[in-house]
Amino acid sequence: MNILILSTFIFILGFFNPLASYSSHIDLTPCKVSSHCALEKWDVKNIKEPLLDIQSIIENNPRTNIVEMDGDYIHAEVESRLLKFIDDLEVTYLEDQNKIIIRSESRVGDGDFGVNQKRLNLLRNQFFGLDS
Repeated sequence: MNILILSTFIFILGFFNPLASYSSHIDLTPCKVSSHCALEKWDVKNIKEPLLDIQSIIENNPRTNIVEMDGDYIHAEVESRLLKFIDDLEVTYLEDQNKIIIRSESRVGDGDFGVNQKRLNLLRNQFFGLDS
C-alpha cells in the first residue's frame, strides 16, 4: 500500500515538475532528426552578460516558459499557437569559448515546417539586435 502511494506521489510530482532534460550542460545533444530540430552556435565574445541577455529574451517571448535553470544552462518549453504542441528550447553558455549553443526541438512529429529554425532566427535577431 505504501509503495502504491509513494509511486503515485512521484508520478504526480513529475507531472507538475518536468524532469531534468539530462543535458550535459557543456554540449547540448546534437539534432538526431533535422526535420524537427535546429541547433546553432553563437559567438558572444562582445556581449557582456550573454546568458542573462538570452534568458531575458526567452522570458519575454510568448508561450515560452523556463522550466529549468542551472548555472550555464536554460531549458524552456514553447507551446505552439494553434495545436498547443510543446517544443523544447535549450541554451548553454560556454564561457571559456565565448559561445552560446542553442537548440530547439519538437517533441512530437516527423517535421516542424521550419518552426524550430525560425524560432532560432528570431532569438538570434533579438539577441544581436538585428532587424527581423
